Amino acid sequence: MAKKFVLGELSEKHEFVQQIKETLEKATKQKVAVIIVDKMVRKSSVATKKLNFNFEEGQSISLVLRTDGDVIQQFLNNKNIPLSKVMDYDKLSDFNAGLEDLALKLKGNQEKFNIKRQSARVVIPRDKAPAPTVKKRIQQARDTLKELGEQLDQKRALIESKNQELKALKGA
Repeated sequence: MAKKFVLGELSEKHEFVQQIKETLEKATKQKVAVIIVDKMVRKSSVATKKLNFNFEEGQSISLVLRTDGDVIQQFLNNKNIPLSKVMDYDKLSDFNAGLEDLALKLKGNQEKFNIKRQSARVVIPRDKAPAPTVKKRIQQARDTLKELGEQLDQKRALIESKNQELKALKGA
């Protein structure tokens, strides 16, 4: 990578991101399902971008890159993990070693992650108002039927009056 690193040009298709993806896939033996490159953000007067790599087993790795391509933070499943190795863009061998170390942590965490995901329960929120009883529903249906019957009678009366007006006009 003889080219100069430009943080603003970083995207899902960028060759540096693809190289990180390949290294992570080789080290974890899992495919990267989704790569998300967040917008550029200023943190303490330094522009940064966050790269999110979501794997097929559900785990995710996020790297926060500075303008010079150095990783300043890394996250495993949205938990901040201290940098074990210096991940500098200028020294790609050290950078790849740091990625492989992070991938080993991901592989070691997979069993715990699967157990936690299986034990997670889906909570279906209840309605605030309880469902009406059968008697109330029957009464509501009768009331609705009565209202519709009254509307029907009014419409029939209206039709009858219009018919009489029509006959009166034809007869005249």
